[in-house]
Amino acid sequence: MRRRFVLYIISAIALVISLILLLLNLFGVMNPTNARVMEVLDTQLLSYADYIEHDYNEVAAHALSFSVQIEATVESFLVDSNLTFEDLKNNAEALSALQIELYNTVYLNMQLAPCSGAFYILDTTVNGQSDPQLYNGIYLKYINLYSESTVNNDIALYRGSFSTAKEGNLTFHSGWSNEMRTDFFDSCESEFTKETYYILSPTVDIPDTWERARYVYTPVRDTRNHIIGVCGFEVNDLYFQLSKKANDSKLGQLVGALLDENPEGFSGQFNSNRYNASSAGSVRFSNRNDATVFDFETEKCIGKTQSIKLGSNTFTIALMMTESQYNAQIREGQMKTAGVILFVIVFALAYCLFISKKYVSPILKKIDQVKYSGEHGDQIRIREIDDLFDYLAQRDVAYEEQLKILQSAKQAAEEEAQRTRVSYEKALEKYELAQSEILQLTEDQKKKIVLEDYDYFICNLKTLTPTESRIYELYLEGKTAQEIATILGIQENTMKYHNKNIYGKLGVSSRKQLLRFATLKQQQDKKGDSNT
Repeated sequence: MRRRFVLYIISAIALVISLILLLLNLFGVMNPTNARVMEVLDTQLLSYADYIEHDYNEVAAHALSFSVQIEATVESFLVDSNLTFEDLKNNAEALSALQIELYNTVYLNMQLAPCSGAFYILDTTVNGQSDPQLYNGIYLKYINLYSESTVNNDIALYRGSFSTAKEGNLTFHSGWSNEMRTDFFDSCESEFTKETYYILSPTVDIPDTWERARYVYTPVRDTRNHIIGVCGFEVNDLYFQLSKKANDSKLGQLVGALLDENPEGFSGQFNSNRYNASSAGSVRFSNRNDATVFDFETEKCIGKTQSIKLGSNTFTIALMMTESQYNAQIREGQMKTAGVILFVIVFALAYCLFISKKYVSPILKKIDQVKYSGEHGDQIRIREIDDLFDYLAQRDVAYEEQLKILQSAKQAAEEEAQRTRVSYEKALEKYELAQSEILQLTEDQKKKIVLEDYDYFICNLKTLTPTESRIYELYLEGKTAQEIATILGIQENTMKYHNKNIYGKLGVSSRKQLLRFATLKQQQDKKGDSNT
């Protein structure tokens, strides 16, 4: 019976808990789906950040190798031509010949590195009078990218001499120019320190094109370790979009980004073309619980961010999903949670009905039979309850027999009580007489004490010294002579001396008499205070 009752209670508790959980879920107080989505985003963000870091470190490694090759080719060319680097300025023929020498180096490194273009720029020009200042070099770009694999993509000359294009059988880019503009040489000496081997630029617009790109720079040095140029690779938006995909089996297509912070918010490269357009502008961040909200003005995304250092600069890695995609995940999770809770509720209700029909209803029916007919009726096939009613039936018979015995005993007890009452009244009269005599004796004794000794005791209390007064107070607190000696730190003989003086001054012969007078004084003091 106990086990069945426990099961019934558990069923009721499960029903209540399920209803509470359902209400919490519907009102958004409890949202396990959001926690699961954030956990998946955290995991994917770590993986995506590692991938970005590895990819750009690989580009940087190729750029360092690229710069070594440029340095060696430039030095060899100058030696073979019997020229110095300063002799190249305004020397169009020598610079065109140097470009032809360096073309294969640029082309091969572009094929090896994960990039959308490769370049080198030297701190010299064919026209030293140009305004703004121009710099000589080669800039090759892939055209018509269609996948992250650039093996079969065509190459165009974006910057470089006509003879370089002719020698390499290259087509000219629509924004082609002979030389380049750059502000690299304004701050290169301060930016490239012993700890800085390469620089990853923010996302910038590529001049004379509709493209945006980041650049991985490494310096080109001469034999005196002076920076005479720069080389590196381009990673444009389209290449980033094709090569930096982010998918999850549970959340679907995710939007990944490498972002730069600016006064208006954040901007950068996304692996989705809808966010890579230059007109997208800056995205603003805000926090919502443990997630980051990315506001693109036209729409919002929900995701996570992580800072990462590439080269000498710090960037922000972001991984997100559209708000509609996030809301769909939340609704799906809420529906699953609601389905589970509803199943538990239905099961609990069915189970409670079963328990009620199988267990509670027969018990109530049996109780009604006993209540209204006085008969136990048929058994209800619940062993514990049937045993209980059998036991009650046996007890009814025993109670009837005991009732007869008790009635006889009651009659005998009433007769005995009548006899006892007479004896009690006689004893009570004797007790009251004795009590009256005792009270009279007590009153006489009290008068005797007050008249003979008490007044003397009261008058001489003020004659006690401070030490004797302290001993008197400790006696009133219930302390013994030995305890008082310990508290005051005096010898036993000294204590006896003080006792003798106290007894003599107060006219008492013992501690008992002292305490009796003191108690009487306290009672009189209390009466005086109450009368006041």
